[in-house]
Amino acid sequence: MTFLFVLPIGAFLEYSVYSYERGRLVEDFTFKTYLLFLTDPYYHAIIFDTLKMAAITSFVSLIIGYPLAYGLWRCRWPALQRWYGLIIFSPILVSVVVRSYGWSVLLSDQGAVNWTLMKLGVIREPLELVYNLTGVVISLCHVFLPLVVFPIFSSLVRIDPALREAAMDLGAGWWTTFRRVIFPQSLPGVVSALQISFTLALGALVTPAVLGGGRVLVLPLQVYRATSDINWPVASVGGLVLLVMALITVALCNRLLAYSES
Repeated sequence: MTFLFVLPIGAFLEYSVYSYERGRLVEDFTFKTYLLFLTDPYYHAIIFDTLKMAAITSFVSLIIGYPLAYGLWRCRWPALQRWYGLIIFSPILVSVVVRSYGWSVLLSDQGAVNWTLMKLGVIREPLELVYNLTGVVISLCHVFLPLVVFPIFSSLVRIDPALREAAMDLGAGWWTTFRRVIFPQSLPGVVSALQISFTLALGALVTPAVLGGGRVLVLPLQVYRATSDINWPVASVGGLVLLVMALITVALCNRLLAYSES
């Protein structure tokens, strides 16, 4: 298993020190591509947009996912809880390509979302929800929502019910009980959900390609284009940058996880 991980990294490192000139790979030792990523504002903007997309997606997914996980946890009817859980986790059963295409139809100018808002009188003209970051984030949140709900729900079910009952018996209201008892003990699940959603959003390719329409330039898309052009140095360095960002995210989340469990 380690071999399967180390071998691609070794290939990344090898091709990253080659150069790409006049449509062909030149096997000479150079750090030209690394300097390109460090100094070119174009790649700075792509890396920043990638981090921004991942951060917004993670934040929105947590804001939506936590109430869903809490509702699933508090549901006291087993049959209803099963159906509720099935609805939440159903996006996993559909291909990411199908989901992205479905959202591109729903969010288009003539799609169901704009049509409903215009019929209700909320807006007069269609909102621009596709071929921009908004559409990409909406679709990614739908994709990652089950992966956010599951770790939070797992943390909630491990909370001792006696703690909540004791807080209520001592006169604490729902909000105080949630803020001082429930939420602090669910933080490990929140951190795990943040780690999963952020790292997966960093590597998202299909959704930015379909919903972004070429206007949302993120690093995975740049790596894909470089690979299509046989520009292995740019693809390799781009992949290494994504790996470094993911490893930093995992390290920070592990520190937060250790702090939340202490």
